Amino acid sequence: MARNHGDSKDNVTKIQGPTVKITVGTSEEPFHVHESVLCTSFHFFKAAMSGSWKESKEHTIELPEDDPKAFAIYSHWLYFAGIPGLREAAKKGESAKQSAQEYYDLVSAYVLGDKLLDAKFQNSVIDAIIDTCSTADSRDRKVYFPDADAVSHAYNNTTKSSKIRQMLVALYLHAAGDEWLSEEHPKEFLFSVAKGFAERRRLCSVKSFRRSEYYLNPEMGMQSLKRKLSDQDLSDEESL
Repeated sequence: MARNHGDSKDNVTKIQGPTVKITVGTSEEPFHVHESVLCTSFHFFKAAMSGSWKESKEHTIELPEDDPKAFAIYSHWLYFAGIPGLREAAKKGESAKQSAQEYYDLVSAYVLGDKLLDAKFQNSVIDAIIDTCSTADSRDRKVYFPDADAVSHAYNNTTKSSKIRQMLVALYLHAAGDEWLSEEHPKEFLFSVAKGFAERRRLCSVKSFRRSEYYLNPEMGMQSLKRKLSDQDLSDEESL
């Protein structure tokens, strides 16, 4: 659904006038966006296109450290107020791999939104991630969630107070299976998830603790000792 800018005359005006050339990434991939549309965004582009800055005079903006995929998502959102369905181009049998890439790209888009100071776009990315987690894949009917790569990407590029970190922890607390967690996840994320599970657990009396589950078997201990002594005897004989 297109963003509601007012009446149809306003909509036409929004997509008329000069465009701004934006080069993104080390490959300098070019994007051309109407200045009027671009400046409906928040502080970053408004500041860049105002005054006597080089960007304002030449109608060019360089974002060499950013991801072209992320900016493609952003430019689509600027015109249509929606996040594009990234998984539609997946090949048959590649649902898991494609879903992992989609979540990674959405995290990249969120990180870009943080740099551009566009909270509305970041909120739309949050919606897209949660909506994707709520929808089964059209091919294998499975529901996929952000994996360790996507979570790590978020933690490596956001601050401790970031809302996307809080959202990822909440997703795992609500629906994660034990097979989702791995050593590849950031330690800070795993700690937050563990803390969340501890806060949600039902408190029980220590009296109900099944201590016998943690007892050692004396017979197994003796057998282990015998094996060690036997191995030591063999080692002594070989050294003679």
